[in-house]
Amino acid sequence: MNRAKSSLSLFRVGFWDALPITASYILFGAIFGMMALQAGLTSWESVAMSIFVYSGAAQFSAISMLAENAGMWAILITTVLLNTRHFLMGLSLSPYYQRFSFGQVTGLAFYMTDEQYAVTLNRFRHYPSQLPYILGVSLSLHAAWVFGTWIGTVAGQWIPDPASLGLGFSFTAMFLALAYYQLTSWLRILTFILCGALAVYLSLLLPNGLHLLIAGLVAFGVGYLLPDQKATAPPHSDDAAAKGGESA
Repeated sequence: MNRAKSSLSLFRVGFWDALPITASYILFGAIFGMMALQAGLTSWESVAMSIFVYSGAAQFSAISMLAENAGMWAILITTVLLNTRHFLMGLSLSPYYQRFSFGQVTGLAFYMTDEQYAVTLNRFRHYPSQLPYILGVSLSLHAAWVFGTWIGTVAGQWIPDPASLGLGFSFTAMFLALAYYQLTSWLRILTFILCGALAVYLSLLLPNGLHLLIAGLVAFGVGYLLPDQKATAPPHSDDAAAKGGESA
């Protein structure tokens, strides 16, 4: 009984931590839904894509390529390139996921997004990794993305040009806000600026996705060769987990 109550409490904490981002997910899910209709997808096809693909950058690229009658392999290769950064994200999360079974890790991998990664990683620096918390964050974000897509397919008939809403920069602003909580030392700030500049420069020379992978590898190398002395190992005690659940 106490264990179930603690799990519910941790799930609720994850839900509330993700709540500010769910609003952005609904917004951009709606934009995707409207653009998917313009590309020729039906409402159910658009929603199904958000349920089973669940990758914003890949979905936006896919519908753009579908509108241009691109081939299946071109879309698949672009999707892989855009998501290569997940390999580095998974490596950085692996120490926190060692306590989970292979099946649990495999399931959680599906829900990994940039925002889910940032929220959970920030949590793991203060509390032990707990499955209910990760699910609270992951399921709420996934539901928001799918719900937003559905809203977009419904509203798409009244908004023929989603780009005219001028909401593109809000996605960038959300990423900057998430990055802010990770900039806890001068080394991280300098790495953030230099690798960001490198990614922008390489985006002018390389195909989609590769510039992010290379910039991420550089950041990974800096972290490996020059470890942040202020970084501390995440707590793993039951007391810390209990405190994390009580913060709901």
